[in-house]
Amino acid sequence: MIDENHDPAESMDELMLRFVPGMELCEAFYHEIVSPALDRCFSGLVYSAAKLHQGSDVLGFDTPQSMDHDWGPAKIDLFLQEADCSDLSEEIEMVLSKELPHHFRGFPTDFEPDADGSTLGFVFVAEGPVSHRICCTTMKRFFHRCIGFNPLEPIAEADWLIVDPQKLRTITSGKVFHDGLGELSTDQDSLRWYPRDVWLYLLSCQWGRIDQEEAFIARCGDVDDELGSRVLAARMVEELMRLCFLMERQYWPFGKWFETAFSGLDCAVT
Repeated sequence: MIDENHDPAESMDELMLRFVPGMELCEAFYHEIVSPALDRCFSGLVYSAAKLHQGSDVLGFDTPQSMDHDWGPAKIDLFLQEADCSDLSEEIEMVLSKELPHHFRGFPTDFEPDADGSTLGFVFVAEGPVSHRICCTTMKRFFHRCIGFNPLEPIAEADWLIVDPQKLRTITSGKVFHDGLGELSTDQDSLRWYPRDVWLYLLSCQWGRIDQEEAFIARCGDVDDELGSRVLAARMVEELMRLCFLMERQYWPFGKWFETAFSGLDCAVT
């Protein structure tokens, strides 16, 4: 039942004023609410819990504006053993919907999709099952879905070259809250950075991308193509920024947070 006593506009304004980073909120929600509920209802269950998936809160770049979609305390991944995931995942998610509170530290724990189902926003609910986003999976399923391979197995060089740096940055920026399976932190660590040969190859390719177009900036100027010169110069700046990420051994995020992440590099402040 939607809580009709809440004024959505007023509530959102109040929540934005006391914004808490999403990762911090999720970690507290896990330790204070989710973990005790699992111990109580599924005693002896072996699992890991983390927040490694997509979201500005995983990258540590979330702001009050981020609260308008895919943000909230009840967004956690539970990693189970294969047999337990097949047998218990639906039951665990259903039990949690009954055990979890509708609010945590004043923030709603219920989510609902927007009109086209593309994003989730939290919603104020008074009673009934909690529409949380605590999902059960296995490490193999999670990593194959996110990056296309299991990092506990030998990683082919081609896999490193195909996967989006944004996804690698998200996974390595995320946080493991509990690692009962004893492998999730190892998975995360194995993706911290490219193997040396792959890294050197990417550096070489990046220099090649710069070399291919660097001279065109002046060439456009020679024929009074000021717009073309500016467009190429802007593109070269982005390529040089990517080179800086590679040189400092950091994955770059997608465009929304590209410049924000760049400002954290050592070369950006020298």
